[in-house]
Amino acid sequence: MRLEFMLGRRYLMAKRRLSFVSIITALCIIGITAGISLLIMVISVMNGFEAEVREKILGTRAHINISGHDANGIRNHKMIIDEAKKNKDVVLASSYVTSPAILRTAFIDSLINVRAFDEETFRNDTNMNRYFVFKHGSADLATPNAALIGTEMAVNYALDMNDYIDVITVAGDRALGYRPTMQRLQVKGIYKTGYYEYDSKLVIVPLKTAQAMAGIPDKVSGVAVKVKDYLSADRVAREIDAALKGLYFVTPWMYFERNFFEALKNEKLLMGLALSVIILIASFNIATSQILFVKDKRREIAILKTLGLKPFNVAQVFFLEGTIIGFVGVVIGVTLGLFLATHVKETLVGIQRFMQFFLDIYYFFAHIIVPSMQHPYFPELFPQNVYYLSGGLPSLVIPAQVVTIALVSFGLSVLFAIIPAYIASKYRPANVLRYE
Repeated sequence: MRLEFMLGRRYLMAKRRLSFVSIITALCIIGITAGISLLIMVISVMNGFEAEVREKILGTRAHINISGHDANGIRNHKMIIDEAKKNKDVVLASSYVTSPAILRTAFIDSLINVRAFDEETFRNDTNMNRYFVFKHGSADLATPNAALIGTEMAVNYALDMNDYIDVITVAGDRALGYRPTMQRLQVKGIYKTGYYEYDSKLVIVPLKTAQAMAGIPDKVSGVAVKVKDYLSADRVAREIDAALKGLYFVTPWMYFERNFFEALKNEKLLMGLALSVIILIASFNIATSQILFVKDKRREIAILKTLGLKPFNVAQVFFLEGTIIGFVGVVIGVTLGLFLATHVKETLVGIQRFMQFFLDIYYFFAHIIVPSMQHPYFPELFPQNVYYLSGGLPSLVIPAQVVTIALVSFGLSVLFAIIPAYIASKYRPANVLRYE
């Protein structure tokens, strides 16, 4: 066993025996552990949230949207569909009509979005069948004036199967002028996607019904295209655009929700930076604790140098000690972080019960003084009806991110371990022993 390793281990263990667990060293390890574990858990939760939202959005809408250069709609949409289907990566292409509208009920008027598909889209699109789960009725788009609404809309407006709703839209075009029109629709299906915007504000109607409501019997708003791999949508969109000779706007999904996903990306970055500060401070504390320890052991350092130990070897002893502290913190932090990231639901329930336990104790004593006091309850963390996360808070662990966090954290620990090692190597035995 190398002398430096033996001395480093003995100093580390001796320091712990000195006060059972050195407070500063323990705080260093706890700080690194807390920073790494929280960072892994938070990043994994945000990864899971982003993935779930993306899956729900892409499962219920087009990967590529083809629309006209003006708001008057597209007349030759069948030709566009045939051209899009020639691309080997396209699995589905269908016409649609979309329009903002006002839902008029006996209680309140509300802004909604009316969207129309042909019956073939619901029948052949596996993603639509997967995400539009019908709680009542079915995807009946063959019946004229049928309406498919979300569960949230049904609850908010007290709607049930076969109820009638009045929808006000704007009909006409720019050339002939616009006029308001009202259409009575009958609820034939109540669906749930797990995406709140759809479940609360989207009304799906047959294509012919929407064309009549919008006053465009021979036109559509655009063509929706789905591809085999949504990540290739940008490339496929360019190919379709070239095939259509640039006569239409061909837009991949990345541009539909660009602001949302950019905001999510920036939020993830800011959360990562904020939690990285904890790791940075804990790593800096390694240098602080080791400097104090070096100062305490300067007499032993002087004796070792007098016996022939070179400055580089002295530096190795304390560098190794600081590195071990950082390594222990990283290992525990990664292990705890992975556990928390894969048990998010259980962790949140545990936190909620822990906080409720203290509230119960507080109420027990406070109720004696104030008998009329009501029992406090700790709120549910991330309730499903608010955040609309089916199956609880999602989590997605990306191994590359975990490895990066571990390596950067360990690198910071190593970097800050150099400072006390350098100080120890610069002690002069004569000066130290003269004043000891």
